[in-house]
Amino acid sequence: MLILNNKSEEKELLFPNYEKGNLYNLSASIAEDLGVHRDNMIPDKSINLDKGKVLLILVDGFGYNIMKAAGIPTDNVKKFSTIFPSTTSTALTSLNTISTPAEHGILGYTTYTKEYGVIQTLTYTLPEVSEPNIIKKISGLDMSTRFNVKSIGRELRDNGKKTEAVVPESISGSSLTKMLYGISKPAEFKTFWDSVYLTKGALSRECTFVSLYLPFVDSLAHKYGPFAEPTLEAARYIYNTLVNTFSKYSNKYDIIITADHGFVEVSKTVFLDQHKDLLNMLESPPYGDARAVFMKSHQDLKKNLNDKFENFRIFDQDEIINNGLLGLKGEKPTENSSEFIGVPLDNGVYVYRYKGNYSGHKGHHGALLKEEMEIPVINLK
Repeated sequence: MLILNNKSEEKELLFPNYEKGNLYNLSASIAEDLGVHRDNMIPDKSINLDKGKVLLILVDGFGYNIMKAAGIPTDNVKKFSTIFPSTTSTALTSLNTISTPAEHGILGYTTYTKEYGVIQTLTYTLPEVSEPNIIKKISGLDMSTRFNVKSIGRELRDNGKKTEAVVPESISGSSLTKMLYGISKPAEFKTFWDSVYLTKGALSRECTFVSLYLPFVDSLAHKYGPFAEPTLEAARYIYNTLVNTFSKYSNKYDIIITADHGFVEVSKTVFLDQHKDLLNMLESPPYGDARAVFMKSHQDLKKNLNDKFENFRIFDQDEIINNGLLGLKGEKPTENSSEFIGVPLDNGVYVYRYKGNYSGHKGHHGALLKEEMEIPVINLK
């Protein structure tokens, strides 16, 4: 779809379609294979899963554009789109809870909640507070209760099925991790090699559902850029190792390799905290991600910010709903959403520095360009 911004520059945006070919639909297909049901969930009919056991491998940042740039064959790869915002915490929540962003309300690295303001979802803390799980300390609620979701893993475990989540040691204790996988003590790894070892162990125990989350491509793409040698070499090595290691389990398991988003090379950085005129229009700090800026305001930001930032499109609430950015077209978003979302039409990032610092990234994601929205889905045989 071609969108014309206010500077009359043409940019291609890829809106998510939550009815087919989306990460959400993949989640529904996995759930259906495992016997987990949700009212009105929409599996993707192109995904043929029938083993009743699933190994789900999420390679963070392994977008379709990264896969092609790395020279990995795409003959047997389905091209899906991710959710919006095209960022990890939002995508992982949709994938693991069979819900759209409009339903679960986790809308980026920083998410707004009416009771407590802005929180960091990956560590689940207030940005100005270092203590983890601060909302649980305040309210007594765990994250799945606060956001009213139930993960596939949690439902399976409640029904007496064995599951395992293999995750980096650095995030294994976070509330988001526990919510996503429904397990209080996931298997922790420090390197790619022990992640493979731990996953093989879970398969040998015949767990019904095994999830492996690999952050390495994403971290390299942020640091060096999406098309830098370290990023592409890691993508090739990880993909080839996964195929060579886990193909032999396909007689017992449906094995899915996919990603949460692709990447763009950062072209410019705008620090929103320096724009006091913008901040004076907002009811709370902007949240979401640096390429998907959620803003709450009683003013008409679409009108007031029309000429403020070049190549930056403002969606108002009606456009968010009618375009189906966060859910099915016409689906009203969760109260965690905002009246306005700002999306770059180029490779820029729009950063609000809660703590006054920003390390900078060479690669980023979160918006609606096809480079960050298109993801591969591989059904490993």
